[in-house]
Amino acid sequence: MICRPPVRHYTGRHLLIRLRFKGCLLSTATISTRLLAFSLLATLFSGFGQTFFIGLFGGAWRTEFDLDYAELGMLYSAATLTSGLLIVTVGRWLDHIPLHRYTAGVVMAFAVGCVVIALAPSALWLIPGILLLRLCGQGLMGHIAITTIARYFSARRGRALAIAQLGYPIGEALLPLLVVVALSLTDWRHLWWLAALALLMLLPVLLRLSVNLPAPTEDTNSTSHASRRQVLRDWRFYAILPVTLTAPFIITGLFFHQVAVAEATRWSLTLLASAFSVYAILQVSGGLLTGFLIDRYSARRLMRFYLLPMGLGCLVLWWGESNWLVFAYMGLLGLSAGANGTLGGALWAELYGTRYIGAIRAMMHALMVVSTAISPVLFGLLMDGGMSIRSLALVLAVYALVIPLVLGGSVLREAR
Repeated sequence: MICRPPVRHYTGRHLLIRLRFKGCLLSTATISTRLLAFSLLATLFSGFGQTFFIGLFGGAWRTEFDLDYAELGMLYSAATLTSGLLIVTVGRWLDHIPLHRYTAGVVMAFAVGCVVIALAPSALWLIPGILLLRLCGQGLMGHIAITTIARYFSARRGRALAIAQLGYPIGEALLPLLVVVALSLTDWRHLWWLAALALLMLLPVLLRLSVNLPAPTEDTNSTSHASRRQVLRDWRFYAILPVTLTAPFIITGLFFHQVAVAEATRWSLTLLASAFSVYAILQVSGGLLTGFLIDRYSARRLMRFYLLPMGLGCLVLWWGESNWLVFAYMGLLGLSAGANGTLGGALWAELYGTRYIGAIRAMMHALMVVSTAISPVLFGLLMDGGMSIRSLALVLAVYALVIPLVLGGSVLREAR
């Protein structure tokens, strides 16, 4: 018998309350655990579509397809930009399609993208493959996870978002080292076949966790429930865009060109890959701490400060060559990355409610994708034009340290 529970909004506080319906017994603890497990797995396996993973194949692709830095960056950016345009429409479907059906379509398309990459006979075939990886991996897997948490949790939203996003640092800690080792043992195409297989094995698990969930209610903690059109008319949205987009812009550009970073600093690629473990640990710490602070102070109040570690990390990249500095550099980036993920999940719900959160997050993610599409090609063009990665890091540091202090306070004001 299919049990249809009453509509509830889960705060994470009343975990021992039992909901009775049609002879069935369902605990909010069970539902909360399923939601967190579902979102954690979605963020973890999104790693196959993230820049830190794809960027590790850049050297192999440049060699096999005879590409320079700028050409590969343009190819990558073209696919990423297209995915950003598509997610504006595809992402809003989550407001209308049952979660388990939406998830099934995303995971299947993600696996197809891995297969296209594995079979690519030329550089042009990388474009549709990367398009599916970016749309479904970097885009929709995280979109599903964070939107689901934002909808079902209110009073404990910050901490729930922090837990759900643990999948990102876990993937960043494990996958780079695994890929570096595997590339020394086998052809890069084999790894993409394994990624496709892993996604197909993941699918039934996600379906089991997401089927027959109760429908969420609107967030009663929000003062308004703005549509996407109303958000676009709010001046605060445009004021904070430069703040919210800075972290993915910088991290994507630096991670995509991590081989160039290693060459400029004389850090070996293996050493740089091992530093992802430090990045992941501090990303977890940054996310969990930010989640606690959000529940205590609100995401709005934290916007002005979360990029400070990233600015310091860019200064480390500009300043030194010692091997131990690679861990300081990656760790500082990780703190801001963790804070960014948790803040990004809570801020829009705080400002605009949860009724249209799928459409709003899809639009915001599209803008983020545009920023991450620009940075690889922009950084590549600057380096091909003679700018050193160290000089670029100094510019990024100044931006990350100044912009949040100037614009971050705008979210504390009421819309006019």
